[in-house]
Amino acid sequence: MEATAAKAKPSFYQRKLPDSCIAFSSKLGKKIFASSLSNGGLKSFFPLIQQFTTQSEPAFCGLSTLVLVLNALSVDPRQNWKGPWRWYEESMLNCCLDLEEVKETGITLKDFHCLAHCQGLSVDLKYCTEENSSLEDFRGAVKRACVERSSNDDDDDSDEELDVLVVSYSRKTMGQTGSGHFSPLAAYDAESDSVLILDTARFKYGAHWAKLSLVYEAMKPIDLDTGKSRGYALLSFPPHQRKTSDDEESLQPMSIFFRSRMSKHPIRRKYKEYLTSLSGGEITWDQVVAYWTNEEDGSDSSPWEILEPLRLPQNGEEKDTVEKFRCLLTELLNAQGTPKACCQSRNHKTCVSSHDAMYIIYLASISQERRSEIVRNVACSSTSSQLTRDQLLNEAELIATAIETSDQTTF
Repeated sequence: MEATAAKAKPSFYQRKLPDSCIAFSSKLGKKIFASSLSNGGLKSFFPLIQQFTTQSEPAFCGLSTLVLVLNALSVDPRQNWKGPWRWYEESMLNCCLDLEEVKETGITLKDFHCLAHCQGLSVDLKYCTEENSSLEDFRGAVKRACVERSSNDDDDDSDEELDVLVVSYSRKTMGQTGSGHFSPLAAYDAESDSVLILDTARFKYGAHWAKLSLVYEAMKPIDLDTGKSRGYALLSFPPHQRKTSDDEESLQPMSIFFRSRMSKHPIRRKYKEYLTSLSGGEITWDQVVAYWTNEEDGSDSSPWEILEPLRLPQNGEEKDTVEKFRCLLTELLNAQGTPKACCQSRNHKTCVSSHDAMYIIYLASISQERRSEIVRNVACSSTSSQLTRDQLLNEAELIATAIETSDQTTF
């Protein structure tokens, strides 16, 4: 019995906050909240608190923070969560990395940037040791995200554009246990110069206030995985991209059909080397087909290696979107002089052919101007709306970015 007890794994229920942090629910925490409320420092608080959640894995702080932000910004994932409901949860964020690896190692600020970009967010990323990332620069970002603009009209319910600030910091500097961590900042109190940290690891620490200067110092330590300091990101979702339930059509996130995992960097890097080796201008469609059908020396991969299709949507609206996307690809391929058999080489997840995948890679491999000219000028049928063309250009741009950054250590 004693031997068994000695081998038992440790078990913990939360941690006591260090003196540098003030519990949100404490008497002092409530006082700071009241001060922040009276001074208009809660712009991000209410959207975020509605979606505040606990991460499902100990190393999922970055993923959970991004899910919290995406839902707070009302981003439609264009994927079903449960039944007919579309809602962000952590397993959907698999575009830039392998979630099984994340369970073991967590993510870096670079990974976070990639994930946010893939979901259509605008990302203003700062590493703490950069020249334009001083304490005052950070304070300015905090105010932009947390402080409401002044208004003399108490009845004005018009929505102010929301920026959410996410920080990547060292728990050790904060006096907490653990190492690197991600959290959104939900409020700012000017009187105490404190920020409210919504810690998604609620099994460990609850929401708490901390001095703005301390959070800034906590972003300075070097992340050994990247060789750079930690930092912060201002995230926003442009209002024209938001969707309401009454919209017949709306702009969609950056990618709704495909993902390109960061683990595929070696394959994308090899393809980029091939593109660089070509002479005589941009790659042709025939050369792309030759490369991905192993007719060119050096290729041993299929297009599905860098274009990972998402699950085929189940409801009528989503199926209609996919069908329009597929019809547009068919028309583009026919215009290219490459007939496409309806059911040949289709991937079971999206029912698109390998030729479809190669064509998207072709669009990603040419200049943005040429890409736009091809997609916008093809004589498409009425089923291929402008929205569908925009989405195809977005998909190609995402893959182009993945190929371009395949040999870079930072974004």
